[in-house]
Amino acid sequence: MFRQLLSLWNRDDLLRQAFKDTSEMLKIAKDFFCRAAAPLFVGQPADKDAIYATDRLINKYEIETRRKVLEHLSISPQQDTTAVLVLTTIAVDIERLGDYSKNFFELWELYGQSFGHAPVIDKLRTVNGNVERMFNLTIDSFESADADIAHQILETHIENSKICESVIAEMVVEEEASLGLTCNQRVLVALASRYLKRISAHLKNVASSVVNPFDRIGFKPDVDENSPEDIDD
Repeated sequence: MFRQLLSLWNRDDLLRQAFKDTSEMLKIAKDFFCRAAAPLFVGQPADKDAIYATDRLINKYEIETRRKVLEHLSISPQQDTTAVLVLTTIAVDIERLGDYSKNFFELWELYGQSFGHAPVIDKLRTVNGNVERMFNLTIDSFESADADIAHQILETHIENSKICESVIAEMVVEEEASLGLTCNQRVLVALASRYLKRISAHLKNVASSVVNPFDRIGFKPDVDENSPEDIDD
């Protein structure tokens, strides 16, 4: 199904423009995440005005995608319905990527410094690196309809989800002294874990559109239709 969307690249209409906008939106979201997470992970400050401007830009792309697909349907109501549904669904996930990236920057604003070093922080750094790679793979998979790459993304999300849940469990269960973190740091780590898991999940949703029919976007591929459970979301 998704391969049919690639035919939009060779057309000259509103739906093609919406497809290109969605692709560009995904690339902006990747850069946004890297800039917004850098203050916490590597201590590299980010510009507040630029962060919020990028968030607004992603929102604008989502609105434009909706407008273009709606105008397309008003002109050709019997054509490309599936493509319209897929693009609008993906645009929502990308917009959420922007929101959670902004949340990372807001954590840094509250805390005022980077994570520092502790064993549990190393787990978050692993997930952060995984997510950065997932962004690149998701862009490649989306633009080429590559199912093999999409499956890599789904598998990476499962790994990320397990790590993030283990980190949150440590913050709740382990004694403060055994973690080497202050109470403030524990809250910070728990929130960052949740944000990373949600970003990973939204990238997984985009990738699942490459391997799944529309009704199963965001869910496990190739499972019994009576078992629509998500992939460790």
